[in-house]
Amino acid sequence: MVSSAVLSFARSERFALLALVLAIAFPIACGFRTYPLFIAAQFAVFAMVALSLDVLMGRSGQISLGHAGFFALGAYAAAILSARFDVDLLAGAIAGAALAALGSLIVGLPATRLSGHYLGIVTLGFGVAVAQIALKWTALTNGDEGVHVRTIHLAGIVLSSPLHVYAVAFVALAAVAVFAARLPRTRLGRAFAAVRDSEIAAAAMGISVARTKVTAFVISAAIAGAAGALYAALTGFVAPEDFGISQSLLFFAMVVVGGTASTAGTLLGALVLDAVSQGAATVGGLSVALIGAAIVAVALFRPAGLKSLWRRGEGSR
Repeated sequence: MVSSAVLSFARSERFALLALVLAIAFPIACGFRTYPLFIAAQFAVFAMVALSLDVLMGRSGQISLGHAGFFALGAYAAAILSARFDVDLLAGAIAGAALAALGSLIVGLPATRLSGHYLGIVTLGFGVAVAQIALKWTALTNGDEGVHVRTIHLAGIVLSSPLHVYAVAFVALAAVAVFAARLPRTRLGRAFAAVRDSEIAAAAMGISVARTKVTAFVISAAIAGAAGALYAALTGFVAPEDFGISQSLLFFAMVVVGGTASTAGTLLGALVLDAVSQGAATVGGLSVALIGAAIVAVALFRPAGLKSLWRRGEGSR
């Protein structure tokens, strides 16, 4: 067991080092061109949401089919604060995370009594409701006209270059990835795992199942909300169509295809499906079809996800 833990740690260190080298080398390789930097930064933001969803699905065993709702709350909070009060990006991210965490209680409290597809239906309804509220509450969100973000600044520094936003996005992704990777070794992470594996056994061990489930929702939503704030800064504009069911499906697929309860697997799933989504974006409906096909293919041939490519024996489980 000790040797397995050492090998796992060494593998994680090598993966982290490789990711760091690629993140630094990419701007040079693309010649610092605006569009590739934008696409890469968008991947970093979406990967943050995927990691937040894995905290919920992989670590605590709960399902969410409407995670774009939390993403939207963070994006709108940051965008509105920027447009009306010219707030700092960090303040916008904190506000977005807080609003998403508050919104998670709407879903997290029912989660104490629901599981499986019943919980999935509730989260799906939440995601749809947030998008509809953003569309109809025109006094706050401008409806389908969206919200335009002012000049982005962080700690007094104006982020005028795509490279600046790229750097901020990948630093944020690195922080979330480190948190997600270390979570299973913490007391809270072990409580999540206990509830995921057996709620009855977890309760017998003195773990509050209800509080643990709600905590998982709050943490997951807060990370997704912070990612939403970065998305608003990256695009400079947010509108209801950015947060529809297809977006929630994309986040869900990233976790399933990559492999639940695996930080590296989720990042790989995010990379693969973001590339698929971008490649099929010009053909209406094709992106959603390919994402759905990817979920089915993984369920049939790689139930453990892409993480089973480097974890022996998991592909057949």
